[in-house]
Amino acid sequence: MRFNSGYYVPQGLYMQPSGGLTVRYISENHFGIIGELNYSLCGWTEKKDTLNNAHPNEYTRSLTYLEIPLLTHLYFTLGKRARLIINAGPQFRYNIGEEVKKKMINDENTNWPYYDDEYKVSRKFDYGLKGALGIEILTGVGSFILNGNYYFGLADVFNNKRADVFQASSNQIIGINLIYLIRIKK
Repeated sequence: MRFNSGYYVPQGLYMQPSGGLTVRYISENHFGIIGELNYSLCGWTEKKDTLNNAHPNEYTRSLTYLEIPLLTHLYFTLGKRARLIINAGPQFRYNIGEEVKKKMINDENTNWPYYDDEYKVSRKFDYGLKGALGIEILTGVGSFILNGNYYFGLADVFNNKRADVFQASSNQIIGINLIYLIRIKK
């Protein structure tokens, strides 16, 4: 999550699963399109309190999204059975839920407004740009793709008026995907 505010949000690595369905149509040599419908979890976790390691504060917020990426697909042949793939395009997301887990032992920073249980996602619709780079292995039973991807959200998750906690709060996600595609002939 990318924040811009008067509050410092010390974020740590937060890994969450995602899954979905992928449809790919290759219309030209080395070129096609990809459409997906995914169920995705994202959010952030705060780093442990370094001043009080014996009793650290813990805070995690998980956001659940349904997402639809519409991507341009480019591939370059690396041999008989391998391809380098590049995908890029817009992604649209809708927030269907959120979950907060917190354990506050050190009271020094617990007055931050977003710790309040009432501070919920105010903008359910999210949109941004997604890009992926990976390798595809072609086999007799289908294609296996391993790629790394990056999503840069252009919409804010929370309200961003001058009096609000965050002036900007957009999603930024780095992911690794394993995809299995079955070829359907006409």
